Amino acid sequence: MSLPAVRLYNTYGRVTQELRPIQDGVVRMYSCGPTVYRYAHVGNLRTFMLPDLLRRVLEYLGYRTEQVMNITDVGHLTDDTFDRGEDKMLVAARLENKSTEEIADYYTAAFMEDAAKLNIRQATHYPRATEYIPRMIDLTVDLLEKGHAYVAGGNVYYDISSFPAYGKLSRNTGRARGDPVFQVGTSSALPCRCHCSGIALTSTPAARTTYFLITNPRSRSPRE
Repeated sequence: MSLPAVRLYNTYGRVTQELRPIQDGVVRMYSCGPTVYRYAHVGNLRTFMLPDLLRRVLEYLGYRTEQVMNITDVGHLTDDTFDRGEDKMLVAARLENKSTEEIADYYTAAFMEDAAKLNIRQATHYPRATEYIPRMIDLTVDLLEKGHAYVAGGNVYYDISSFPAYGKLSRNTGRARGDPVFQVGTSSALPCRCHCSGIALTSTPAARTTYFLITNPRSRSPRE
């Protein structure tokens, strides 16, 4: 059966293009999930409605969908701007006098309950960041060996100078802004730290065939 054509806006090319799934009639998609150290607020939950809306439209048109949504239960630092500080899971565990596993389980369940109240359907897969730490390490080592990352201050950073296309999706490149080109290894280096959960998910089979990337804004305030 021939399915209706679907046209979507391609942010990278700034054009509208026809959706052509790798497997006929099946659309696999990845969308960012919650960091489960506290309740999701209304702004967070609005984000999770977007991939659900897209799935509903595709399924209405006759496509079969498979959605992956990560659960970030490690690796989200308290200082988002500079990727430093404590892991938010550890902070919540200390404040509530619980283990990180208890914190993750409790707020994951709370997220699922809140999403259900908004009639957001569950994703097909919910991989947790902690389940993929060995793969994160393997990928980090691979980046180091290929010269795409470097060690500084006990941390591993992605070397943006090794990837000429870095920033083209957002058009947030130094060349586009007229900024000087920074060189890694100098005091003026501009490192970009790899996000652990993102690395983990790109190594899962379901995420290799991603068609849409719907980002989740950072949580800013707890539930009132």
